[in-house]
Amino acid sequence: MRPVLYPWQAMDASAAIEAFLVKTAPETSMGPGPLQDLLFDLWGEFKETQAQPVIERWLTLTVDRHLFTTAEVHDALEEILEASKSDPVTV
Repeated sequence: MRPVLYPWQAMDASAAIEAFLVKTAPETSMGPGPLQDLLFDLWGEFKETQAQPVIERWLTLTVDRHLFTTAEVHDALEEILEASKSDPVTV
């Protein structure tokens, strides 16, 4: 079992996003580390949903960039949360 480094790792996906949003609200920017951890957890939870490509796009960005504004991260997480409520991806 993977150790819990952040509180949102022990929650369901929607609660994890909400906890991350609340925790990071006072910040103006953040590095990719905590965001990557959250995104990897979400990728496993939202596999086969409309959120999967959004999460994959953001995971790619966390490799390419070293700093994110909190506002853009919050917008991305809201997009992921909304997409996760959509129908499953059909192939």
